[in-house]
Amino acid sequence: MDIALADVLTLTGAVASAGLVTGLVEVLKRTLPIIAARSWEQALALAFSLALVVLAFVDQHAYTLDAAFGAFVAWLAIAKLASGIFDEVTRAPGSFSEPA
Repeated sequence: MDIALADVLTLTGAVASAGLVTGLVEVLKRTLPIIAARSWEQALALAFSLALVVLAFVDQHAYTLDAAFGAFVAWLAIAKLASGIFDEVTRAPGSFSEPA
């Protein structure tokens, strides 16, 4: 199985990256309690997904408007999926598993 950084910009890569970003935020949250205390989870998910997409965009060496738009869509998908995973796990308001 070959994995390249530019795969983050594909649909399947975005889905896999969302899980990785969520996992990374959870590990950091358990390691650094200040993250949970100040509710920085969503901000960290946005920042980590942005960093991942920027690195993938630079790695693919295609600096066109189409490629930039694709990178933006990938970032939005990863950030939203990572936030959605977090909301479902914590049963945040509006999630499918929200308590009745």
